[in-house]
Amino acid sequence: MVSISMKSDATGATYPIQFYLPAGYDSATSSYPAIYITDGDAVYNNSVTRFKNFTDILEAAGKKAIVVGIGGTARRNTDYLMPGAKAYHDFLTGQLVPYVESNYRANPAKRMLSGLSNGGIFVACAFFMEGASQFTFQYFFSSEAPFNGAHDQIDPLESQMYASSSGRDIPVTLLLGYGIGNAGGTVITAMYDQIASRHYKGLQLSVKGYPGGHTPMDLPSFEDIVARFID
Repeated sequence: MVSISMKSDATGATYPIQFYLPAGYDSATSSYPAIYITDGDAVYNNSVTRFKNFTDILEAAGKKAIVVGIGGTARRNTDYLMPGAKAYHDFLTGQLVPYVESNYRANPAKRMLSGLSNGGIFVACAFFMEGASQFTFQYFFSSEAPFNGAHDQIDPLESQMYASSSGRDIPVTLLLGYGIGNAGGTVITAMYDQIASRHYKGLQLSVKGYPGGHTPMDLPSFEDIVARFID
């Protein structure tokens, strides 16, 4: 594992970043999927960070990927919600992703973005912002996003994406996850229905409930993501 600090030109904040490289990385030449984890330094489950939980699940499954744990959880109510999400997204796409791909063998065709709760709102915002122009990420994993309190932020972005799509391909995957033990499933399913009604060509859209409540569902959702999307 490698740890650095990175100051964002877009937000002005400095973020702790952790990089996990799969076993055998140094002796191999192949490239790997890169999974960007928001709230990387947050302790939600098992008394360890979200980053650590993901890498443990990845290793237990015998799957290989580069994991980028983005810290700065204390800024989640600024960076993950509009209007701050725009600058935070600019930081990820304009600064962090190029750094990762300049320093590690990260496959640019398999960039993944994961967020929980307000982080899930950010992932949805990122999907809509990129859908209105061009995609940096190909996989968007939004978990337990409280969309019912964020329609003033989400709906304009969703409408802009739809107006800009003009029937073009949307060749990405969007997974909306919710905890079966929490009350957010109806809201998240409604967002799924809203996006599905647009009939975006090429979009791989799904919604799925996972065991557990608001934060515990993060673990089975990680397991599902690893099983379905990482070789």
